[in-house]
Amino acid sequence: MNTSDKLQIFKGSTLGRCHTVEAFLGEGGFGFVTKCRNTETGRTEAVKVNKNHPEVVCQAKLEISILKRLRCLDPDTCNIVRWNGFFFDQEHICLNFELLDQSLRDYMADRNHQGLSIRELSPVVHQLATALSHLRSIGIVHADLKPDNIMVVDRKQQPLKVKLIDFGLARPVSAAKAGACVQTTWYRAPEIMLHIPFNEAIDMWSLGLVAVELATGCPLYPGETDYDMLNFIMETQGQLADYLLDRGMGTDYYFHKQRNSQPRWTFKTPEEFAYETGFYAEETRYIRLGSLDDLEQVLAMERGHQSDQHLFVDLVKRMLQLDADLRIKPLEVLRHPLFYHSPPQCSRPDVCITIDPEETEPEVSWQPSTRQTAGPGGILRRRRVPTLTAVSEHEWAALEENDLKEADVQPEDNVKQDGWFRRLFNRITGAFHLLLSCDG
Repeated sequence: MNTSDKLQIFKGSTLGRCHTVEAFLGEGGFGFVTKCRNTETGRTEAVKVNKNHPEVVCQAKLEISILKRLRCLDPDTCNIVRWNGFFFDQEHICLNFELLDQSLRDYMADRNHQGLSIRELSPVVHQLATALSHLRSIGIVHADLKPDNIMVVDRKQQPLKVKLIDFGLARPVSAAKAGACVQTTWYRAPEIMLHIPFNEAIDMWSLGLVAVELATGCPLYPGETDYDMLNFIMETQGQLADYLLDRGMGTDYYFHKQRNSQPRWTFKTPEEFAYETGFYAEETRYIRLGSLDDLEQVLAMERGHQSDQHLFVDLVKRMLQLDADLRIKPLEVLRHPLFYHSPPQCSRPDVCITIDPEETEPEVSWQPSTRQTAGPGGILRRRRVPTLTAVSEHEWAALEENDLKEADVQPEDNVKQDGWFRRLFNRITGAFHLLLSCDG
């Protein structure tokens, strides 16, 4: 089977010097991912083959610069895919990763989209918050967190161990600019849709939506367009505050600005939006909530009452805070009471993370969030297949010159890591993070 005739790579062909293609695992605008046997080591690996197109090559270089920044993180304890380096196959840049079992999307499909229990999903949420905590510690935004980019290491293992993959849209926080086209539509944060300046908090928004999807078996906001997404969000969570809408460079695309009125911004009706843009709103939700608090009722209907479901809903509400500045931080997630009753297994003490001193000082007071009231109550509808939004490769002009130089690819089969520095770094920070992540 050949999934890419233009690249002329087939099952049985050899990539680079020693990678024999055994199967095709996935395909996208960048190229495709193959399962390969490394004939020198005997290991089976996942190889991402990028197209020889100027924009794709540029994106691959930027991804390599991010992957190099992640070398200080231990892949296993940080729940991030292990990167084994890169090589060339003719003009194609090939990224070499550890081979993992299946995506969380496929795992849920194998379960016929039956939601996970709170006990089953809590370790997954904890591991992903751990990954985000490490990314935040080194100033990286993943910018495309979704079930497709979360891999189950071994589906037979319980509790599930997962790893975050695909850093093709990741960027330093310093390079995050308002108006960048990042995140897949269903998991896109409001600040991205409205072109508000953003940071790593967009990953926490995505994690909140992934958590809901794991619990219910279906996406919470499966919008076909950003207009649909904003409409769904506001029906459940209410309209964004004026001070947030004032900051958006794209706010007037979706809202009318009123003079001498409160609120100043009024969301355009579907008819108004269609008349102005030619795009028609669609109702694509499978679950429609009047507020995020209604999620408790949905969970009780599907699996019966669970002792920790109120804590789960409280955590989701903090993850889906409309104001990114008030959204819960990864380390705060790890200390949430949801994990007190059934704490996930602690990471090994050689974990590598830089702790932000500003995060370790405040004591977090966990009180139930105020009840949210907005929009009509629940109806059920059919599921829809997601429409992925194309991603631009032109948003990284703000990257430091040194990063771009570091990303200039040179042929090599393996990345040599600074082992002595990494071991020292792990020893210094490991015990402290172990105390934080396993507290309670």
